[in-house]
Amino acid sequence: MIKRYLLAAFAVVAFQGMANAQCTPSSLYADSTFGVWPDTTANLPCAFADEVAGYSTTIDLKTLTDTAVSVVVLGSPLNITAYIEAFRVNSVTGLPAGFAYIPNQTTWTNGGTAPNYTSVQGCMSILATQSAIQAIISSNPNGVDFPLNVIVDAKVNSTDNSFADFVLGGKWLSEVSGVPGVQAIPVSGYVIKIRPSSASGCAPLATVELNTTAFDVQGNYPNPFSGTTEIQYTSASRREISFEVRNMVGKQIISRTIKADRGQNSIIVNADQLVAGIYFYTISDGKKAVTRKMIVSAN
Repeated sequence: MIKRYLLAAFAVVAFQGMANAQCTPSSLYADSTFGVWPDTTANLPCAFADEVAGYSTTIDLKTLTDTAVSVVVLGSPLNITAYIEAFRVNSVTGLPAGFAYIPNQTTWTNGGTAPNYTSVQGCMSILATQSAIQAIISSNPNGVDFPLNVIVDAKVNSTDNSFADFVLGGKWLSEVSGVPGVQAIPVSGYVIKIRPSSASGCAPLATVELNTTAFDVQGNYPNPFSGTTEIQYTSASRREISFEVRNMVGKQIISRTIKADRGQNSIIVNADQLVAGIYFYTISDGKKAVTRKMIVSAN
């Protein structure tokens, strides 16, 4: 009993020590434009129960300074440019027990002033002790996957439209009211895979149904695009999937229910439906949701 208490106390101290070590943004992305690394295509590394050091990974980001968006303000559709003052992560849901996320700053504030903001770098650590990983494996000997949902918030300093400024100016997306669909941006697609041993690697979990094609999203090409882009994805069976596109202020632009065939499928998106800017699209089969970024360039 005493040994158990000592081990528990050691685990708490070890985790606090990890939590106090904030990440440092990578110089590799200093010259990059807006982005997040790794993205949901590369995804996060696996966590192994036999790793004495536990789990530690970093998500790097470069902030966005302005973006063209289409919004409806007080019943009127507007195409505007929003000047983004700052970013923050509101929450990360779906984390395994004993895992924590730690941004290197509470808020990443852009340099300069509107409309001439400059991007800044930031990062977020995801950490866990070995004992936390082992506790999960004790209940899931073959391993288990944890899909994450990251809620990203952006603060709009102002826009190039005085009407839109009245509603959006000086507010975080999560604080905006009266603008249908505007919200903090949910980003799904990240997964933490927990496996018993690094020696056996991070193979996909065995499924009950064999010789089927797993649901996955390969991405869209071309990207950026000014005409059309094709999003390719695979489905394990004939079923309905949901497809939605949101702009950088979280407003839903496209929402469809699509009948997918087993195997390879595709969705065509026409730029005529969108103004130039950055968008996030999410495809879900009801069990798994994958989010990717696409960019519409000016004609």
